[in-house]
Amino acid sequence: MLDAARTLRTAERYLIAPPLGAVFGSSAVSICDISLQGARFRHETRLETGTKAVLRVTVPGTPRPIALEAMVIWSQPDGSADGAYLSGTRIYGPTDVINSLLAQLDSSKRSHRIEELRSTDRFFVVPAMDGTFGRVPLQIDDLSARGARVGTNDHLPPGLVEKLTFRVPASDMEVIASSRVIWSKLKSVSGEARRYHSGLAIDEKPEQLRLVIGQLSQLNRALLDTKSLGLKLKILRARARQLAPSYRNIEASGIPVEQYLLIQGVREELRLNPEEAFHWYRRARLVIQDPATRSVAPPIANHPDALAVWEYLDRSIDPSIVGRAFDLREGE
Repeated sequence: MLDAARTLRTAERYLIAPPLGAVFGSSAVSICDISLQGARFRHETRLETGTKAVLRVTVPGTPRPIALEAMVIWSQPDGSADGAYLSGTRIYGPTDVINSLLAQLDSSKRSHRIEELRSTDRFFVVPAMDGTFGRVPLQIDDLSARGARVGTNDHLPPGLVEKLTFRVPASDMEVIASSRVIWSKLKSVSGEARRYHSGLAIDEKPEQLRLVIGQLSQLNRALLDTKSLGLKLKILRARARQLAPSYRNIEASGIPVEQYLLIQGVREELRLNPEEAFHWYRRARLVIQDPATRSVAPPIANHPDALAVWEYLDRSIDPSIVGRAFDLREGE
């Protein structure tokens, strides 16, 4: 069952820069990242969840487009552009064909591996922390155990490697870690002044960064990126629906299969992401101390792990089902 939970996690993905033009059915799209299992793209025409069509991808320098069957598993307005949408799709196609596409993108230097940035949730830093990237001053807008988004007045070219350095507020801790620029884009222009946002992959010291996030959380300076959490939950739910037919034996317990798989998927997320787990266990400790919430969720009122999962799922699953799913797991 653990393997089933792991399959609910996001697959290793590759950022495509600049985005790759493609056609999904009859809609023109721009693919911004891709993996062996799916792709995420921007588009101008609204797409409904569940829409299936052929995704035709044209890579510069190749004689013909690559055609892959794809299905929309989530879609939402793109907050970075008015009138645009962002959708995530599941890709159904031969692994060798997708690997060939990834190899072509890599050889043309159009793709950058971003699994290390996606395997942990981000936390907004409010207000942003000052730091430096080599000799370039910057502000850290969000942080994870393996990456950060920063703001600078100078453009940081993708691929550049320098030391990211910053001090943690209200402590003597200083972080100095090797980092790589994964992407960089112009964010704003004011007169002659320009402001850039860049994504950094932090290649070392994940445990120290988890301590930093914990310290910032205690200071109420680190806020979980709920937008990325919402997208992750959409993916977790879609994959739970996909896996449900293979786990019908769970129905004998009286627990809906999709909900069971979703709960186990969230448990796996928290197990593999300690800094994210810290946030939700902290929420759970506060919940335990709240008499009103204890009366709403008596089956798990004294179970911090179950409360953390319940909170992660925005209380969308009955607490009695969460508790029974934990008991069933422990009894296997």
